[in-house]
Amino acid sequence: MTVTATDNRYSNFLIFLLISFPILIISVKPFGNLILLVLLFLGSYIFIKQKKNPFLIPELKTLSWITLSYFLVMMASMIIADGLAAQFHHLGRKIHFLLAPLIALAIYDNNLSIVQFLRSIKFGLILIGIIVLVQFFIWGYDRPSGMFNENVFSDLAVILLFLSIVRFFEETKREQIFTSIAAIFGVIAVVLSASRGSWLSFLVLIPVYFGIASSRFSKGNYKRSFGLIILTIVISIGFTQIDLVKEKTAFAKKIGTAIDNAQSWSNDKSEFTSTSARLEMWKYGLLAAEDSPLFGHGYRNANEVVSNYAMQFKKEISMFTHLHNEYLTNLVSAGLVGLVSMIILLFAPLIVFVKKLRSEEHYNYALMGVLLCVAYSTFGFTHIALGEENMNAFYVFFLSLLLPKMRQKISV
Repeated sequence: MTVTATDNRYSNFLIFLLISFPILIISVKPFGNLILLVLLFLGSYIFIKQKKNPFLIPELKTLSWITLSYFLVMMASMIIADGLAAQFHHLGRKIHFLLAPLIALAIYDNNLSIVQFLRSIKFGLILIGIIVLVQFFIWGYDRPSGMFNENVFSDLAVILLFLSIVRFFEETKREQIFTSIAAIFGVIAVVLSASRGSWLSFLVLIPVYFGIASSRFSKGNYKRSFGLIILTIVISIGFTQIDLVKEKTAFAKKIGTAIDNAQSWSNDKSEFTSTSARLEMWKYGLLAAEDSPLFGHGYRNANEVVSNYAMQFKKEISMFTHLHNEYLTNLVSAGLVGLVSMIILLFAPLIVFVKKLRSEEHYNYALMGVLLCVAYSTFGFTHIALGEENMNAFYVFFLSLLLPKMRQKISV
């Protein structure tokens, strides 16, 4: 039997994969990429058997070209820098962008309800909140983050948190309560993982969300909706003082430590800390970029190159895989071409999403897209946004789900 996007079995299986992704991507480490692998096989089948080309389908053209171009630029930077001796196996961390057109081909023609999908995101937030609470209070972890690196975990928790509330002012009272509970668990996950960079993104996303969603305040019961949001914020802020409950290193303490470390670094003191290492990489990364401004020093060569310029922490810098700033990492690795390709990957979809905010039928999906792109653009300030496999999987999945909908007819 031929598999088509309208076939009931295919449709049900696809919906199962879609609602499973936000639950599993941040709770069970291998499963997010496993779901994308299944979607890749489905997209490849459609491409071969039905002869559907994602580069020719109007809904998929933009996504296909910007993701493929980004991958090719990274590969070209390696060839220009190192020739055929380049370690091409490192491109495995960027493989999501090469395969994105086929993944999008598998996803784009779906009948998933946004209410159903947002519900799965909320379940995912509750699950990770429970995981970090158990790790923190029972297992004694200082920075609980499930199976993940603390920064990756916290970044994904932040974006899931904001995606979960896109329909808050349109939801029923019962659904708003569920959303608030999920949001509180999401904040718990972010707070206990104690990632300063993630909180920077959190603070940026707050005015972005409320600035866009303010037009929805007047819909439904304004006082009830706004009251629940205030209650959620108050409870969430309470968890930022979690170190009063149990004496451990928490977010507030880490902020003070970062300030002290930055001052020490500026006074030429050589104590190695995460803050001083970042500042050293950023300062000398800019100098390294000047020596190969157009095509860079080659993907995955950035840290080795910067370590040669650095005055301190040479060995430590060379052992990292990125410069803790996605923009600088791309600039040093692939030059201005690489930086531009990354900016296009982040901001070309953002422009499309912003334009569609004016469309009533596309509004909720467009708001999700805006939050996704803004979040990733801020993750790149201090973390790795497009170079870690789970971060890449998340971005490719949601971009493949949301961007095609901007050219589709959607039932409100």
